[in-house]
Amino acid sequence: MKLLLFDIDGTLLKPMGVGIRAFLKSLEKKFGKIKEPPNFTYDGLLDIEIVNKSLELMGAQATEEEKKEILKDYVSNLKYELPQNKKEWLCPNVPEILSKAEEKNFALSIVTGNIKEAAQIKLSSTGIDNYFPTGAYGDDADERWKLIGIAKIKAEEHYNTFFDIKDVFMIGDSLRDILAARKNGVKVISVATGLTSFEQLQKAEPDYILESFEYTDFLEEI
Repeated sequence: MKLLLFDIDGTLLKPMGVGIRAFLKSLEKKFGKIKEPPNFTYDGLLDIEIVNKSLELMGAQATEEEKKEILKDYVSNLKYELPQNKKEWLCPNVPEILSKAEEKNFALSIVTGNIKEAAQIKLSSTGIDNYFPTGAYGDDADERWKLIGIAKIKAEEHYNTFFDIKDVFMIGDSLRDILAARKNGVKVISVATGLTSFEQLQKAEPDYILESFEYTDFLEEI
């Protein structure tokens, strides 16, 4: 059995700014109206890293408890920022590729910088949560790359199966997904449906690269 570790934002869901809008509202609740929203590359970051980077760029400070409160508000705001047509939030062919992977007896798991509550809202609102019985989230570790090892252990417990490192695949849309996979010695499948272009991903030399999940044959090739 092979294990597929899926990122969420930009991989399963289109980058429509849903999370960032929710974050900004939580920051404004704490610090007041923000004239110039913090501008940085956030794909592949943990939620707490997004909070820390935002505070740094704003020149603001917050205690650890206040940061937890910001994240709590973020989760509350997220529910009101979801697209009206939630199915359109899905990247092309996502339900089909997940169904096909399940039929072919792949084990499926999530690896995301989203804290668990936020991830569950995103997955359940788009109807794909049932494909992922386990996962590693932004509140499981202090660095993104560590989530892969955590997800592997959790998947082994859930599926009652040991996954050889050569049978573990990280699927993501960002350069940080590639770096995390390399640090863990697992293979990486890049998909150019996020904020990073196909050309940028290609330069980082992932093991496999897709324009989108509309190419389903990769499940036969890995």
